[in-house]
Amino acid sequence: MMIRTSKAQISDLFRLLHRLREDVQTLELAQEQQVVSLRGQQTVDSSDAIGLSFRKLEQQITSMEETLAAIAEATGEVCKPGLGGR
Repeated sequence: MMIRTSKAQISDLFRLLHRLREDVQTLELAQEQQVVSLRGQQTVDSSDAIGLSFRKLEQQITSMEETLAAIAEATGEVCKPGLGGR
């Protein structure tokens, strides 16, 4: 059995992170629509908390992409960060 190259693995991880970002954004839209339909005092607090949580997820995905790009650059798998197929 042949071992996959690091370049292919890094590329796959970039694609997975891209897909994860899209799925998080889709979930965020669905949650926003659900919160809009709610009524009452807690709606603003809930909306803010949910929005903050999604911002944190986006930041964490970005951090993973940046770390992966640094690994790829350090190992010579790509010449510049961010070229992993995002």
